[in-house]
Amino acid sequence: PDVAAARPAALAARHRRVQARSLANPMVSVIYTNDGWSPSLGSMEDSNLAVMASQELPYPGKLGLRGDLASRAADQVEQQTERVKRGVAAAVKRAYFGLLLSRSLLDLIRDQEENWKQIEAVARSRYAVGLGAQQDVLRVQVEVTRIQQFQAEQEAEIYIRRAEINRLLSRAPDAPLETSAQLTLRPVQGEVQQLFEWASEVSPEVSAARIEAERGSLAINLAKREFKPDFSAQSAYMNRRGLPPMWQAGIGISVPIYRKKLRAGVAEAEAQLSSTQSAIESIRLQLRFRTQERLTQLKTTEKVATLYGEGILPQDRMSVEAALANYQTGKVAFI
Repeated sequence: PDVAAARPAALAARHRRVQARSLANPMVSVIYTNDGWSPSLGSMEDSNLAVMASQELPYPGKLGLRGDLASRAADQVEQQTERVKRGVAAAVKRAYFGLLLSRSLLDLIRDQEENWKQIEAVARSRYAVGLGAQQDVLRVQVEVTRIQQFQAEQEAEIYIRRAEINRLLSRAPDAPLETSAQLTLRPVQGEVQQLFEWASEVSPEVSAARIEAERGSLAINLAKREFKPDFSAQSAYMNRRGLPPMWQAGIGISVPIYRKKLRAGVAEAEAQLSSTQSAIESIRLQLRFRTQERLTQLKTTEKVATLYGEGILPQDRMSVEAALANYQTGKVAFI
């Protein structure tokens, strides 16, 4: 739905180009001129009924530049639509992998629950024969209850992530979303510079800033073109009833004498272009920083995941098994 709402905005912006390139509507007037106080059409030479038409004609090139400006504005709106599309795709991915994570955590919690039940059975058996303390049994029961709390939290998180995905896909919040996928470690490919160049090519923000720079150049050209005069063409037909008709034609020229105003317009456009060029560099620097930051975080996470998978978890598993075996035989305390 978010993408569907953004697309008409881009289509609307495309129609502005045609409007910007079009001439202003012509003006048509009907004028009656009477010689004397009494109606005298047909009897007095200066009395007439005239139909006049006039058309404004901008200096050559102005309409084209205005159309190009509108076209670049439409390109920017399309980049906003692309930003929405990428934002939705990213939101779906985050929610989807969040769903997989919650399901994996729920499986882990259930596995822990089985471990605690096994420990509880050992603690009860030792307590039943007088080798263990009641406190050991109570501690185990606390942990079993806490596991149930964690389980309820993850079940709620699964529902939330599923509802989020369904919202993004315009489905009912409780629509089923089954998947057999599992989280797997996928090492990142590529170095910083390679990833940065790829991100620069696909980034809607970078593209929009570049388009804004193109608009700035066009705006400067249009501001300079405003020093040129515009024109207007007029024509008229005057009916004098029984007398011979008359006609009239003329051309008007606007005189751009307020040069201070026009120079200010050029300075404004140049300042805006300079600001946009600086913004492009700022966006690129920010993009490079984010790329470096996330790549560093990702590689660090990969190392941690490898350490857990190959070292910490196997060692801890053996430690727990050894501790449980020694507790059964009374060689170590419950704690």
